[in-house]
This record gives sequence, C-alpha cells and structure tokens, in this order.
Amino acid sequence: MSRHLLETKPLLERFLLECPQGLSAFSFINIFIWKDFFQFRFEVIEGCLCVFAENEVGSFLYLPPLGKKFSLKAVEESFRRMDEVNGKHRGVSRIENVPAEMLRHFPKEYISSAKPEEYCYNRRDIAELKGSAFKSKRSSYNRFVKNYAHAYAYRAFDKKDIAECAALYDAWAAKKIAKSGDAVFRQMIEDNRIVHRLAMESFKELGLIGRVVLVDQKVKAYTFGHHLNDDVFCVLFEIADSAIKGLPTFIFSKFCSDPGTEKFTTINVMDDFSLDNVRQTKLSFNPSQRIPSYIIKRRCTYFL
Repeated sequence: MSRHLLETKPLLERFLLECPQGLSAFSFINIFIWKDFFQFRFEVIEGCLCVFAENEVGSFLYLPPLGKKFSLKAVEESFRRMDEVNGKHRGVSRIENVPAEMLRHFPKEYISSAKPEEYCYNRRDIAELKGSAFKSKRSSYNRFVKNYAHAYAYRAFDKKDIAECAALYDAWAAKKIAKSGDAVFRQMIEDNRIVHRLAMESFKELGLIGRVVLVDQKVKAYTFGHHLNDDVFCVLFEIADSAIKGLPTFIFSKFCSDPGTEKFTTINVMDDFSLDNVRQTKLSFNPSQRIPSYIIKRRCTYFL
C-alpha cells in the first residue's frame, strides 16, 4: 500500500499546483501519513482529481475536487459514488477540508459546517521572538539556552533517531493520557503514535524536514514539517519533553530560523483539535492568521 500510494504523489501534486492552498490538508504528505486509517482512492472526474477516503464507517471526499475551476458536476458525481458505497448510511457522504472561498460555489442544496481553524504565524516573528508581544516566549527560550548551554544540540533528524523519538512520544503520551479522561483525546494520542512513526520512517520519500534537540546526548524534542506552497511551510508535528522548561518554545523558534524554512514567510501549525489547552498554546504565539475550513454535506442527507 505504501509504495502504491507513493506512486500517486506526482498526480496529486500536479492537480494541487492548479489550486494552491494554505490549508495543511492540501498536500500529499497529509494524505500519506493517514494511510493506515483510510483507504485512499484517486479518480479524475469531469477533469478534476477527487480523493476518496474510506474506512469501516464509510466513504468521504478528503478534499474538494481539485482542478483549475470549481466543478459542480464533479461534486455531484462524487456524492453519487459516495452514496453508492455508504448505502443507507449516506449521511456519512461529505467533502472535508473545503476552503472558505470555495463555499460560494455550492448551491443551496448543500450545507456547510466549520472545522477547527488552522493557525498561521509570520515565520520571522517566531524565529526572532522580538518585541513585547513575545516577551514571555523570549524568556522561555533564553531559560532553556541558559540552563542547558553546554548540554544541548539542535540538529537534523536521522533514521537512527527513530527509536529515541518513539520512546519520547511514549513518555509524552503517557503524561497526556494520565491527565485526561476524554476517550476521543486518548484515541487521538494512539492514532498519532502510528502517524509519527510512519512519517519518520518515510521522511526522505515524502520530502519532510525533521529536526531533533538532544540534551545530554538524548533526544528530548523532535519536529517535522514540509512546504505547502512557495510562501507557506507546515509544521506537521512537534513533541518535546515537558519536564525541560523552555524546550517547546526553543525548538519551535529554532525550526522557524532553520535554513530549511527561512525562505518561507508563513508557518502553518495546523489546527487545535478543538482542545482548549492546544488552542491556548497556539494563541500564545500570536498567530498572524487563522484559516477556516469547512465540511460540506447535501442538505437532503444532513438530517438523516
């Protein structure tokens, strides 16, 4: 499955070039890393590329039909095909990750619902942490540097780091799960354990940029990201040992000043998963923009 899905990368990226977006879902990487949870199918309908995702719950469109122009015919045919798969559960049929500017193209037969917004930052702001708006973040960064001046190293990720990164994730996840009784949150932690591992194992094929922070020669933080378009770089995920004060701020800021990201003007760190603590953390870095996206369903099936 991995090899087959990788072979579709040029096709998807060709269509993505025709409708560039700042939303994280509009990338091959954000499809590939979920391959263990969904079966993806790529079909060209009415000149548009349609990315269907299917699991035991049913079939949905992972992205709106991709093409130079919006195609209502492609939308209608996509729903027909989803309904065929979903049968009596056709209420599952939907289009995910629809940009706000695309909503106007959908007639009244369709209804939209908002997804959590994605957070974007001016890359230079995070890299430099200058001014009063970043006073606390600058203090946090400097605290880490001062306390671990002769003990830390920031460097490129290597596959030999996978085991240590996985162990770090396990320790991080155990602390998060211990503090939460939310079943959905716990499942998200478990799902992302698989996603992170897959991304690390396939980082070269995917074109991911990975960095780690070592403290006393042990991996204590890691982060991965990729370009979305010429202006936007997406931070796919970041994990840091919460016991080391200032480390999360340090690795985020360093990543934003890294040679691998310095050509981009904007950093997209994706959404907050509707979790208040994640929302507060992302807001604390003073986002320059919050990008909305939507789910589209047909009105006639919305209430079924």
